[in-house]
Formats: sequence, C-alpha cells, structure tokens
Amino acid sequence: MFRDRSRPARPTAPTWQEHLREFEVPVAVLAQPDPGRRVLVARQGVDDFLNQLDIAYYDDDRSIAVQVTTHRPLPGRLRITSDLHPPLLLADFLANASPHGPIELPDEPLRSTGHLVVDGVTVPADRLVRGDYMITSATVANTTIAVISTAELHDQAIRLRLESTDATAATPQPRPRPTASLQPNRRRTSPPCARAAAPAAWTSS
Repeated sequence: MFRDRSRPARPTAPTWQEHLREFEVPVAVLAQPDPGRRVLVARQGVDDFLNQLDIAYYDDDRSIAVQVTTHRPLPGRLRITSDLHPPLLLADFLANASPHGPIELPDEPLRSTGHLVVDGVTVPADRLVRGDYMITSATVANTTIAVISTAELHDQAIRLRLESTDATAATPQPRPRPTASLQPNRRRTSPPCARAAAPAAWTSS
C-alpha cells in the first residue's frame, strides 16, 4: 500500500509544552497527583486565542476525580470579555465527570470561603458546595484558578503548583479530552491518554 503524499497529514494534538507556550502564563496542576490517574487536557479559545485549560485527573473507572482549570482574560483587541463562572464550570463538570451520564444533584450550590495553596502560598478563595462536590476558585496574578472535586479529595486537590515553559523540557504531556462545552469556540481533541506518574512529572502512555 502506498501513501498519497498529496493528502494532508492527520493533525496531531499539541504537546504539553506547546499548550504552555500558547497559553503564555503559568498553568496550575496538582502538586501531588495520584500516580494511578490518567491526566487529560481540554482547551477553550475565542478567535484562536487560547484562554482556558482544564486539566482532568481520571480514576480507573473513567470518572474525573479532580479538575484544575486555569483561565486568563481575553486581549482588548477582541472587544469582548470572558470570565470564569464557577457555577457554570461546576455544572459542566457534573455533566461530564462520569462515564455513566450526568451527575444529578438536587441541591442548590452553597457559597462559602476557602483557600488554594499555590506553590506553597495560601491564597484566599471562594467556594461553592453542591452535594458532595466542591469548586474552589481564586485570582492568582492575572489568571483565575478553579479546582473541582469531591469533598473527600478536596484537601489534596487545592494543593497546586504552577507550570510554564520555564519548566524542564523533559516534562511529558497530558492530552486533550473530548467533552461537551457550555461556552463558545471551545476546541477539544481526543488523542491517546496520558498517565500521571511521579508527583513531580508527567509521563505518556
């Protein structure tokens, strides 16, 4: 069989370093991820400007155990604004976190306060609680960081570190995941999964 070189090659998903370079500002990830969880990335952009990365940590049963989102504002040239809305982000998570369908929770979100620990620094944060699920969000520098998990995992999930292109070039790549979107121009792809290894590194399967 001969390959037709006149046809364009199959598009490939960005590597983790390519995600970081395009995002331009540091991205939050779990400080100590569970070595047994797969790590996948979803992207959101407006007019080809990447303004949100969702890092999802999956259990073996294909449920999302933890999601860490980093959102940055849109540039003024786009003449629109984009804010991260925790209730919508939590609803999006509950719609996609389980392979068995949306997680139905009758409770209305309860608002409280909490904190994130980012690179060892405690940052005051807002918190929404809905049933057994929590989202904690805070502004860090010029970005908004949000963490979603069950209450059982939340103390571990709020402990984060920031990654950027200044990190070691050997840092492997999490991969994008396909899910539904509540916001416009959200682009998702679905290459093979990656698996989290030692807490300080990513590894590819």
